[in-house]
Amino acid sequence: MLFFNRQNNDDLILAIQAAGVSRGRLGFRKDKAREKLAESEESLLEHRTDGTDAFDTLYIGCEKFP
Repeated sequence: MLFFNRQNNDDLILAIQAAGVSRGRLGFRKDKAREKLAESEESLLEHRTDGTDAFDTLYIGCEKFP
């Protein structure tokens, strides 16, 4: 089971909570439309889906290759 330190990963937690879902031709997927926008105070780079993609890769790696 994968654990992460909640006290040291505020940005990752916010990015996971804020990640939207879109429906594509292959089903549901993570909405990455905000990644193309310029950084602003309402849309920080740390709260976008790039960090969640890295977490997804780590999680899948831990599940598939224990």
